[in-house]
Amino acid sequence: MQRLVELAEAMTQLIRRDFFTDRNGGTRIEIFDELSDTAKAALYEFFRRTGAPHLMDEVVLPMFYDGDSQIFAAVRDRPWPPWGLGARNIVAVLQTHLVSDGCWGLSPVHVGDESLTNTGLCAALYKEALETLAVDPGAEVHYLIAEDSRLADLTLRRVGFQRTEDVFLTEAARYLTYRAPAGELLESLGLAGTDSVDVLAGAVEDDVYERNAAFHGTVYLGSRAEWTADRVSVPSEIARLVRGGHYSKPAGVPTGTGRFERDVIAEVAQGVREFLTEAEQHELLQYVLGRESEFSAATVQPRGTRSAVVDERIRSSLVLDGLGRFEALLTERIKEQLEAVRSRLGHPAFPLGRIELQVTANGDRDYFGMHRDSDGGDTRELTFVYFFSAEPRRFSGGELRVFETIVEDGQVVPTDRSQTIVPRSNLAMFFPSRHDHEVLPIRVPSKAFADSRFSVTGWIHRK
Repeated sequence: MQRLVELAEAMTQLIRRDFFTDRNGGTRIEIFDELSDTAKAALYEFFRRTGAPHLMDEVVLPMFYDGDSQIFAAVRDRPWPPWGLGARNIVAVLQTHLVSDGCWGLSPVHVGDESLTNTGLCAALYKEALETLAVDPGAEVHYLIAEDSRLADLTLRRVGFQRTEDVFLTEAARYLTYRAPAGELLESLGLAGTDSVDVLAGAVEDDVYERNAAFHGTVYLGSRAEWTADRVSVPSEIARLVRGGHYSKPAGVPTGTGRFERDVIAEVAQGVREFLTEAEQHELLQYVLGRESEFSAATVQPRGTRSAVVDERIRSSLVLDGLGRFEALLTERIKEQLEAVRSRLGHPAFPLGRIELQVTANGDRDYFGMHRDSDGGDTRELTFVYFFSAEPRRFSGGELRVFETIVEDGQVVPTDRSQTIVPRSNLAMFFPSRHDHEVLPIRVPSKAFADSRFSVTGWIHRK
């Protein structure tokens, strides 16, 4: 009899009630691969109630319609009728999106203020997402954590994340990539052998409860500045992953095995801020805006040919070849910075030849696919890109991604290091012309030419 009492007490201690047990009792988890109008209405209502209505149009829907994304929602249904507009009461949302092959970004579990400490709700939703991803044994979960972060670093490493030296740069901070296999993360969080109903009820051991509470609280609060702060200069401790990001290495090179030292010499590309004076930048922009009619469709030169053709499957943008008096100004500034930049890049010295310059205007939905500016059969040594769009920016996207290459046995070989550069106005970037690089798609809501992503691209030749 005494043994039965002890067992009953042990069970009561293990599966004790939680403050949210009754509230979570009628909750189910729904996975959206497609969104009906009523589902979108329920999601809009949820984000309005959380105080972040802009997330639907600025993050959730664009990411969802970009493909390879699912929305996991904790739902409490209306008793009657359980269909039609208003039938779903969404109380928590988690979104997954594919970053690159086998690599997934997961949003924080979004909840209303009344559920900020509802660990069972957050853990159950996260468990469903991990189980869906873990169907692929190679699936990994990735987060971007600000360099020198202490809380997020400790919390993620305690549940099995490994910090890698894959770097992501924004105007506000430098981020490192943390990664964990989805199946192993499920185990580390103590959720692999539990039922979602038990997790919702809080019927888990104390250490599992505490582990999940610390993890979800840190991810949510660490990410919060990204969607609440209205200035890009305000860093978030945890940043949203970008589709492709710095993961789509050329030739299938895997991520996470290279080194990225704090020394600037290790950068794949080198930047020079405030490249022109404020007045010079303004005058250059006005010069370009006044020559809108002189821009023409950008061309590409297919490999193995010497003819330039317009091919919007590879490149979509407008270009201007005449820079007027600014050509001499930019050429002189490039020469002033060249030796320091070349040295920091670790690029071999070369006798300076001519410098080509061209203005590019990227409008709505423009992009430039992966390419190299030199195949080794020409005299281009370094590529130069100078951003000078109007501030504040009236476009989104347009990041420049540069993938490092090295020369081995006379062949250009990709490494596993890359750099993603936000097109910050009055910033100049230099990198070897043999490096693979691309410009991510740009969105210009106004469609106005003046709101485009403007840049000057240059190629520095050897004699």
